[in-house]
Amino acid sequence: MNLAIIGIIPYATTSLLLTATMALAGCQTGQALLGKNAQSDELRKETTVGVPLPPGCPTHTRALPAGQTHLTVSYQEPTIDEHNVPLKDLAYTTIYVSAPHKTAQAIRIWTNDPQGGALVTIHNVPAPAQEVGLCVTATNWARNESVPAPPTKPTP
Repeated sequence: MNLAIIGIIPYATTSLLLTATMALAGCQTGQALLGKNAQSDELRKETTVGVPLPPGCPTHTRALPAGQTHLTVSYQEPTIDEHNVPLKDLAYTTIYVSAPHKTAQAIRIWTNDPQGGALVTIHNVPAPAQEVGLCVTATNWARNESVPAPPTKPTP
């Protein structure tokens, strides 16, 4: 199994139904970091295969190098809702992974803080094919899911 990484795919997250994007910022003092392995028992239990993609997904597609089977996804949790009100009830974010003519999968990542804001990096996300589609959403405790967040431009 090839565990090469295509590089971190950064996402600017939208909060619950937020239409404006938020730039992925560098670490600030007190910035929460949440790093996990998609192959861990914790995230394997939170992965669902054969899910329908939310409208607007994928927001990012990438062709992987031949033989590459895993990738890393990085994004920042939202901190405000669609009305620019600070979050108080963020439950989790979801990474949707898809490929043409394949079933999509969703990886749910529970937040450590209902106010959001953590920089999240998920390693070893299985790539279902050489061409992969991705999107990230946020969901509150009332199970309201945001629209997919647009990806940020990679920084040089």
